[in-house]
Amino acid sequence: MVSLFHQDQTLSYAEVCSIPQPQYFKDLNIDQYVSRIADFYGEPELKPYFNLECTTYEGVKYRQEISKDLMTPNIREAINEFIGGIGEAVICKQNADKVSSNLQKSKWCVDCVISYYKAMEDLCIAFNNTPPQSRAFYALHQELFHTLNIAAVKRLRETARQINNEFSKLRYRLILNKDKSTFDLAFSHMDYSDAIRMALSNTVPYEEYVPFRDSPFKSMELAPLEEFILKQLEKDNRQLFMQLEAFGARMPEVISQDILDILRELRFYIANIEYMDRLKEWGVPITMPLIVKDKELYMDDCYDIVLALVNREADREVVLNDIMKANFEKAIIVTGPNQGGKTTLSRAFGQCFYFGMMGLPVPAGVCKLPYCSGIYTHFSSDQGMDGLDGRLQNEIFRIRDMFETLDNRSVVILNELFTSAPTVDALAMSRDLMKRLLSRNAIVFYVTHVFEIAFDSDDYVSLVATVVEDGSFRRTYRIIRKRADGEAYANSIVNKYKLDYSHINYRLKKRI
Repeated sequence: MVSLFHQDQTLSYAEVCSIPQPQYFKDLNIDQYVSRIADFYGEPELKPYFNLECTTYEGVKYRQEISKDLMTPNIREAINEFIGGIGEAVICKQNADKVSSNLQKSKWCVDCVISYYKAMEDLCIAFNNTPPQSRAFYALHQELFHTLNIAAVKRLRETARQINNEFSKLRYRLILNKDKSTFDLAFSHMDYSDAIRMALSNTVPYEEYVPFRDSPFKSMELAPLEEFILKQLEKDNRQLFMQLEAFGARMPEVISQDILDILRELRFYIANIEYMDRLKEWGVPITMPLIVKDKELYMDDCYDIVLALVNREADREVVLNDIMKANFEKAIIVTGPNQGGKTTLSRAFGQCFYFGMMGLPVPAGVCKLPYCSGIYTHFSSDQGMDGLDGRLQNEIFRIRDMFETLDNRSVVILNELFTSAPTVDALAMSRDLMKRLLSRNAIVFYVTHVFEIAFDSDDYVSLVATVVEDGSFRRTYRIIRKRADGEAYANSIVNKYKLDYSHINYRLKKRI
């Protein structure tokens, strides 16, 4: 069966669940996004699919084709109906397994067969009317068409249709009075109610008429009255009832595990696309990125998708930023004052790569990305702060582990390393780390308080978090491409610890 994640490989759901969550999910807030999706749709079984990373150019193209098809309204509608139809068949099968009456079991089996194969047929018809462009949906179409044309399947469907059609013709009348009840099979099937209502429409107040169809009995097991009715119907239609029981006894297992796996994969894509459409409705950009083989990249109007969802739900502004790197440029260095949006930008950068390599739309207005073999992150934390090794040694060990699998298509995102070391040591270690990363030809995004690192090469992209130029140094959360100077960072430290001229002068006067 075709897979929507790998063109030449099919994974069972159990195999998908065995894949561990990537280390960078927490650093980039992707774990929060995954939880939001699962909670919003009430489908926790979708979570493992987020771990199915793609690390090849062709693999990303394969997934993007699926997402683009699902952005076509006719195709998405047809896929949703397919999911619903297979879901009905699954419910019918579950009901057949629950009830004790053989007649009930058999009728649920008939309904299961009809719903299951009708869902396949309807999707094939929809694909004929609106041909999908993706290789995955083309292959799915071919497999469903082949299944529907298997001789045994044709016979099974025809038998189920015949039984269902005959049962749909059965009619009876049940009159319930205070003293007695009357069951009648020999009565006219003509319903004069509509004609009478139309004739009296001008003389009596209009009331919406809802015909009674559902059973008044809530239990799935047959009530005594229902058993009585079935027995009376069976007396006059013995051949039909025998055919139904024989169908239920001989029916093979029709619901394929492969189809159930495909349904989960389809729901994964649709859930992400629909969830991101919420941001579009709020006026926040979402786009399908252009994936390229060189290392030029740009992300216009990018943002942290989780923060954007939180802000829009609270009716707050979403700040958008731009990132651009030419093919010859080696790294992106981000400096500026604390709490200026640098970490948020690093998450936006990583999220664009993650969603882009998953074949999904990305949180940006316009986006061009080089395909990558893996995402590596190292965000400053207090882990190891109180241990024997200390924070610095913990950071060095983590960086060492990163180099074991790093290659020339890796994306490395570093956020505020070596903050526990003196500035001169942090600068020396940062330079050594950059030298080693660039020797691997990795794509590097480095947020650092050591702004001097940005001067080391003309091939570095320097991004600086800006502040309001009115002396207050209020954060704008806009990060622009400019030469690093450390001024805004230094001013923020001065203000934080009240080391400006007026405060120092005030304290000196107090001491005198």
